[in-house]
Amino acid sequence: MAKYIPHEKMTVQQIQAEIDREFQQWNNIACSGCQDPSWPDGVNMNLVRNHIIYWYRLLDEKYVANTQTSLFDSQIAESPRRPVPPKVPDQYMVAECTYSDRLNGRHGQTLVWGTKGEYQA
Repeated sequence: MAKYIPHEKMTVQQIQAEIDREFQQWNNIACSGCQDPSWPDGVNMNLVRNHIIYWYRLLDEKYVANTQTSLFDSQIAESPRRPVPPKVPDQYMVAECTYSDRLNGRHGQTLVWGTKGEYQA
């Protein structure tokens, strides 16, 4: 198990790795759904989307701090950004996945069905 590093003390590379991991998670849910027994895929996709926004904010703070401490250092360059994934309806479910039917008829929810890979980031 990796040693915990407080978010504020992470390097730019560590934050970027977290962003990449979250994008992978978002795409996995968009293509395969998820197994969460209580929440639709859309809620989970939007939660991961919020994580991406958080990590981008932390990355921005890190760039600002680095720029202020080394104003004349030309080695600090912001890498190109992937756009934040789109917000999806909270009741969105990916159809034809292993666990697609896990919420059918539950709590009177009206689900919004989509196809595998309909959303991509």
